[in-house]
Amino acid sequence: MSMKLELRFATEEGKNKVISIDQPKLNLDAETVQTAMETIVAQDMFAVNGDRQFSTIKGARYVTRTVEDILIAE
Repeated sequence: MSMKLELRFATEEGKNKVISIDQPKLNLDAETVQTAMETIVAQDMFAVNGDRQFSTIKGARYVTRTVEDILIAE
């Protein structure tokens, strides 16, 4: 099982952008995550053709992935 923390943003054009963090610290509270995301937005250092890529905070979530092998070829 693997876990990621997804920080979800919108661009200036309204498109979805995600920063995905592998092996995140668990049990982060909303205030801590929001402060980190506000810092990313305020830094304004990611742009493509002048459009800010992380313009608006949309949310954050933990994503867990479980893989179960059915067949493994030898």
